[in-house]
Amino acid sequence: MGGPEQAAQERVPKEQAVGRLERPLAPDAGPVTAFARELRRLRTAAGSPGYRDMATRAMFSASVLSDAAAGYRLPTLQVALAFAEACGGDRASWERRWHEAARADGDDAGARPAVKAVQQHQENELRAADVRAVLPPPSQLPMEAHPLVGRRELLQRARALTAPSYDGQRLAAPLVISGQVGAGKTAFALRLAHELAVNLPDGQLYANLDPAADGRKDAAGIAGGFLEALGIPTDRIPNDPGQRIGLYRSLLNRRRLLVVLDGVQHERQIRELLVAAPESRVIITSRSRLLGLDGIGRIRLPALDRDESMELLAQLLGGDRVGSEPRACLRLADACGDLPLALNLAGRRIAARPEWMLQDSVSELLGEGPDGRAPGRFLARLQIGDDALSTRLDSAYRLLTPWARLMLRQFAGSDNPPSVDNVVYESADALAMLVERSAQPVEDLLERLLDAGLLDHSDLPGQYGLTPMARAYALTQPDPTEEDPAPAAAPGRTPARQPR
Repeated sequence: MGGPEQAAQERVPKEQAVGRLERPLAPDAGPVTAFARELRRLRTAAGSPGYRDMATRAMFSASVLSDAAAGYRLPTLQVALAFAEACGGDRASWERRWHEAARADGDDAGARPAVKAVQQHQENELRAADVRAVLPPPSQLPMEAHPLVGRRELLQRARALTAPSYDGQRLAAPLVISGQVGAGKTAFALRLAHELAVNLPDGQLYANLDPAADGRKDAAGIAGGFLEALGIPTDRIPNDPGQRIGLYRSLLNRRRLLVVLDGVQHERQIRELLVAAPESRVIITSRSRLLGLDGIGRIRLPALDRDESMELLAQLLGGDRVGSEPRACLRLADACGDLPLALNLAGRRIAARPEWMLQDSVSELLGEGPDGRAPGRFLARLQIGDDALSTRLDSAYRLLTPWARLMLRQFAGSDNPPSVDNVVYESADALAMLVERSAQPVEDLLERLLDAGLLDHSDLPGQYGLTPMARAYALTQPDPTEEDPAPAAAPGRTPARQPR
C-alpha cells in the first residue's frame, strides 16, 4: 500500500479526538489493521487534522472517522473514502486500497455479510444522529409578517392539542388548522409554530404545498426535501418512495422536530408523512377540513370579530389615525367581512398614502360612487405586490366541478339580505330549490364549497354562510352553464355531470 503518504513516520497523535486521545491500533497485524495504519499515515501527512474538523468535510461524525482508523474492523467503503478525501487523499487510489484490504480479509467470508449489515446500520444511525455536530439544525419557518391579532382562545386550544399527556400515555397528534380563503391560517400556524419551536431544538421544517408555490408536492418529494434539510446526503436518500418516507418517519420519531405543512390540498398528499412522534410536532394548514385523515386534532378558524378587526387596522394604520376616524374603519371591516387577509391588504394600501384622509381612502378603495359600492372593483384592488385575494380565490375556484360553481353562483345571487356581519346565510333546502336539485346532493356540493374555502358553516344546523369577498368573486365569474371546459373534479372525487 505505497504512496506519497508513507513518507511520514507512523506516530500516534496526542491531539484530542472527540474529547479523548487517539485509539491505539488493534494488536493483530492483519489486513484490517494494516489499512487503519495507512489511514493514520495519511492523516499525519495532512498535518494531523482534528476529527471534528475532518467531520465537517467528510459528513460523517468524528466518532465514525475515529473508529475507521482504529483497526478493529474494516470501515465501509463510504467511510474510508470520506476519511481519505478529508485528508487530501486520492479517491481512486483509496478505493483500490480498500478493495485489496477487503479481499485479503475475506477468509472470514461466512461472517462478513452479517458484519457488513451491522456496520451499515451503525453507520446510518451515527450519520443521522450526529449530523448536528457538523451542520446546524434546519430553521425553515418563515418570519411572522406582523403580530397575530386575537385568536387567544384558539391558540390556547391549539397548545393543548399539540401537547402530550402528562403521564406519557397519549402522544401529541398532528394538528390540522382549516378555514375559508383569507382566514389567516398560515399566520395562526406560524405563531403556534414559533411558540412550540422553543422546546424542539432539533430544528423546524416547513413546506408550502399551495399550487401557486414552487416545491415538491407529493409525500415522497416532501420527505426527500426534509431529509436533505436534516443533513442526510443525497446519495443516502432512498430512491424508493416508501423507503424514503420510512426514513423520514424514523428521524421524526427519534428527534425533537417541528414540521409545518402549509397549504395542503388533499389527504393523500401528506397521509404517509404523518406520525404521532414522542417528541416531534406536526402542524398542517388547509382550506379543507381533511376529514379523510384519522387520529389528528382539528381547529377551524372563523373570521375575526369586529373588535379584533379594528385592532388589526390600528396596527397597520396607527392607533391615532383609526381612533380619529373609527366610522371609516368600521365600513372597511364590514366590506372585508372581517377576514384577516382582506383587512391586511386593504390596510397596507391605505397606509401607503398617509397624506389622504382615512375616509377618502376607504371610499376610493371600496369603489364607492353615485350608484353605490362596486364589490368587484374592491376585490380587484385588494392586491399588494404579488399577493392578491383574488389569486387565492382563483386557486380554490379552479378545483370546483361545474355543478359546484353553479351552486356558488346561485348562492351569491340569492335575494337573502346580508346579516349584521355582512355574510349572506342560506339553508341547504332553500339553495336546493334554486338549482332544482334534491337537498342531499346540494348539501354535498355545499360541503365541497366549504372544503374549498369559499363558504363557512352557520351556527344553525343546515345553514351556510357566504362572505362578502367570496360573494363578490362569485358574481364576477361566467355562468357555469355556458362554460366549455370539461368538469374540473376535486382531488379524489368523481366528476359531476355537466349542469343543464
